[in-house]
Amino acid sequence: MKFALKFVMALIVTTLLMLAFRALVFTVYTVRGTALEPCLVDGDRVLVNRWSYGLRAGGYGPFGYARWIGSQVERGDLVVFNNPADTARHIPRRKTMAYYCTAVPGDTVRAGGALLTVPGKGSPCRVNKGNIRLLRTLYNRFEGKKAEIIGGKLIVNGKETSCAVFNNDYYWVSASRRGDTSDSRFFGFVPETHVIGKVKMLIFSADPGRPIGHNLRQDRWLLPIGK
Repeated sequence: MKFALKFVMALIVTTLLMLAFRALVFTVYTVRGTALEPCLVDGDRVLVNRWSYGLRAGGYGPFGYARWIGSQVERGDLVVFNNPADTARHIPRRKTMAYYCTAVPGDTVRAGGALLTVPGKGSPCRVNKGNIRLLRTLYNRFEGKKAEIIGGKLIVNGKETSCAVFNNDYYWVSASRRGDTSDSRFFGFVPETHVIGKVKMLIFSADPGRPIGHNLRQDRWLLPIGK
C-alpha cells in the first residue's frame, strides 16, 4: 500500500513538473498548412523557447500583461504567437500561429498599395490617409483605447490625434511560401503581447496524410532551426 502511494505521488509530482516545464520554458507547436515551406512542412512538431523574448505572463482575467526579462523580436526569427485577429477570446487561448518576422518597429512595409511604418512602443507615428484605418484598429484592438475616424481625422478617446503613440511594439510577419498571403497581409501587425516565443528545433514530423504508425518522416528528426 505504501509503495503504491509513493508511486502515485511520484507520478503526480513528475506530471506537475513536466507541465510546469512546458508552461514556463519550452512548448511544442504543430505546423499546419504550407505557409512555411520549404523550411517547415505540414505535420512538423517544433520546439518553441518561451524565454527567447522574455517569458510572457498574464494576459487574461484579473492578470495584466507582463514579460519577464523581455527582448525584441529580430528580423528573420521564426516566431510563434497567438492569432491577433481573434478578439473573442483571451490572448493565451487564441489560436497559435508561426511565421517569419520580416519587419520590426521603425521598418517600412507595403500593404494594400500603401507604405506603412511598423509602430514601436513610444515612437510617434504620423497619421495619414494610408495608415489611418490601421492605426484605428491597433488602438481599438490592442491598446485599450477608443478610436474612430471622423471627417478624415483620427479621434482617440475623444481627442484628435495627428501623431499616434502606442504602448506596444508591433511586428510584421510573413509566410515563406511564395504566393501565400495568410500572414500579416491578412491579419495585420502582431503586437508584442501576442508573442509566445521563437522556434528553436524541429523535433519530429508526422505526415497527416498517412495512417498512424506509418506517418513518421524519417529525415525530419531533431533538426536545429536558424534564421
